[in-house]
Amino acid sequence: MARANKLAHATAAVRPFGPRESEAMRFEEHGDVTLLRFERLSREAGFVHAIASKPWNYAPHRGAGCERAMAARRRVCTILGVPAERMTAPAQVQAAEIIRIEPSDWGRGGDGRGSALPYVDGLICDTPDVPIVMLSADCPLICVYDPATPAIGTVHAGWQGTVAGAADNLIKQMQKMFGSDPAQLIAGISPAAGPCCYEVGREVQRIAATRLPDADEVVAARKGRLTFDLWLANRNQLVRAGLPRDHIEVAELCSICDRRFWSHRRDGAEAGRTAMFVAMRP
Repeated sequence: MARANKLAHATAAVRPFGPRESEAMRFEEHGDVTLLRFERLSREAGFVHAIASKPWNYAPHRGAGCERAMAARRRVCTILGVPAERMTAPAQVQAAEIIRIEPSDWGRGGDGRGSALPYVDGLICDTPDVPIVMLSADCPLICVYDPATPAIGTVHAGWQGTVAGAADNLIKQMQKMFGSDPAQLIAGISPAAGPCCYEVGREVQRIAATRLPDADEVVAARKGRLTFDLWLANRNQLVRAGLPRDHIEVAELCSICDRRFWSHRRDGAEAGRTAMFVAMRP
């Protein structure tokens, strides 16, 4: 990481995302750190965010290169200008529970899963300079910004979290805790397993049918396979929660077939983790 640290303050090179471009995202290179940002959210002066993926693994607990994950996390915080010692993360247990970050929580999970906030997949916060860190190796990560309060929220929404209403609960908790108006919120859905590759079994389809009003649309037979469109399912859930459709940016980049991202489906136990960093500026 010596070379990486020297490059931490390098001016970002910004270019289209190729080989498959994303209309919702911009792609930046900071030396050998690659960051993706949502176009609309990047224009919000009070909000800072980035999605960081290969070549680094951002999970200290598993995957190739996990021993360098903490150095990689700190470097991203330096690039974003947020305090690494306040990085806070949920345990991500494939559920839909979301809690508000309290001052006593600051820094929990920043050094790995062992200290992460237990039992939850999402966090909300109205305090500047408290970066939330989320991990993924195929599951969508959702971030939401409320410019009026201001406040932020994030949630990890794999298929279990999606059918349990994780995205809907995120908006409800921001309304409950901060008085957020859904019509004013801006959201982003990260690169994740796409409908092109994310196959599921009949048992998942049956569960989705009990919980999702659009189950027939998002879990469907495509080219002889049963696939789950997690991108669309979570976008629809945010729309039903009150967000305007044009306030939701979807990366539409598949972590399974796009090898610039980590994928548990593709790589198994050796898969590292992509990270989403989200914070408010002072």
